[in-house]
Amino acid sequence: MLEESTKPYDIDFARSMVSSAERFLIEFGPSAILAFTFSDEISLVFLDLPFGGRVEKIDSLVAGFLSAALSLELHRLVCMDCRTIPLCQEEIISYLAERQDETWRNHVFSYGFHMLREEGLNEAQAMEKLRGLREKEIHELVFRKGINLARTPAWQRRGVIVCRKEGKVAADWDVPLFSAKEGKAFLRETIGSPATGK
Repeated sequence: MLEESTKPYDIDFARSMVSSAERFLIEFGPSAILAFTFSDEISLVFLDLPFGGRVEKIDSLVAGFLSAALSLELHRLVCMDCRTIPLCQEEIISYLAERQDETWRNHVFSYGFHMLREEGLNEAQAMEKLRGLREKEIHELVFRKGINLARTPAWQRRGVIVCRKEGKVAADWDVPLFSAKEGKAFLRETIGSPATGK
């Protein structure tokens, strides 16, 4: 069961992002093998390039599909952009680990920004204060306010994976750390080995 969230995180928005990613894996023609989502970002992994690898087609259709799916989820119009990053299959785990590292940085920054806003700083002042702080210092600021970031819900710290399990698309809200042994094994199982793709 998911833990309900309070500011700076919005569980309803997170569920909408995950639902949009699930919909993509279910309904989009040239299916991706997995989606990784955090904040307002969805990373999709394709082992077989759709549309003959035409980047402009991939970018436009993926952005269009996810914009439409998220708009339906949120009941308001939203636009998503897209970029295609070519990788060798061996590089996928490192790429996802980098995105998960960004999830943590975003997590620390979001809580720090929220704490400063609660202290009465306006948005510009809070941003300026955070610019001068290292990640460790922001973490300490939040801890002094009574929040241990290591104990916040896993989906906030590590993101959510959407993939096919036993023929069905499912979301995992409690993923391991991708840079750790357990996380690498988790991704290898999901992505398959470079030699076989299985």
